[in-house]
Amino acid sequence: MKAAFAVLLVCGATATARAQEVNVAPPANDAASKMRAQALLSEGTAAYGRGDYAAALEKFTAAYQIFPSPKLWFNIGQANRDLGRPVEAVAAFDRFLREAGDAPPETLAEARRSAAELKTKLGQIQVICATDGAEVTVDGKQVGSTPLGEMVWTTPGRHQVAVQREGFSPAIEDVAVLAGKASAVNFELHPIDLRAPNASGDGALVGSAGAVPGEASTPVYRNVWFWVAAGVVVAAGVTAGVLIATRNSGGSDLATLGSQRAF
Repeated sequence: MKAAFAVLLVCGATATARAQEVNVAPPANDAASKMRAQALLSEGTAAYGRGDYAAALEKFTAAYQIFPSPKLWFNIGQANRDLGRPVEAVAAFDRFLREAGDAPPETLAEARRSAAELKTKLGQIQVICATDGAEVTVDGKQVGSTPLGEMVWTTPGRHQVAVQREGFSPAIEDVAVLAGKASAVNFELHPIDLRAPNASGDGALVGSAGAVPGEASTPVYRNVWFWVAAGVVVAAGVTAGVLIATRNSGGSDLATLGSQRAF
């Protein structure tokens, strides 16, 4: 039997959301914003209580956008867990544990237990790349930029990891992930050389055979090879993200935490 859902929201919190891809406006401290966030939180709690976890997640996320309390990551983690989204749930629980140190001890303990249980069903990907500032995506979803400070939690199975940075050829690798294991993937990005195939060593274009000395050379944009090269570069910059959704039902019984005053 599912236990009661803990409502967590406090004043004075500041944060920007990455684990849940939430676009957060600057923290609002006016009474009207607090009332609106409280209303959304109440609506989300009611939806969670009747088992509508998708609606609950939507309401909790909206409340966070208005009033970004780090304690809301606990609510977001529970909703994601019961929606069968263990990766997002782990990210939310971990963020709650990092940022909501003043939460009730029993709630912190529950978040640790839930995160630890979910992690036993997941694996990790370690992305290694010598080029800093390259965007990293897993199955088409951005997870950060190199160097990544942490390994990426993901569901077991095959995943597509892509790394790309402007001015470099993108790189894509398929990675097999096992539950409870970490898989490393090493990328080496190569700069894109935009010089023409017949360019001299110093980058100056070499005249074509039969050219008459003293005559103006043909503008580069009128050469056929220029448009071929441009087409190759454009094509090289396109990467496809294949979304592999392995949904786990992470719903487990929780200790009854009860409700707390939000304001």
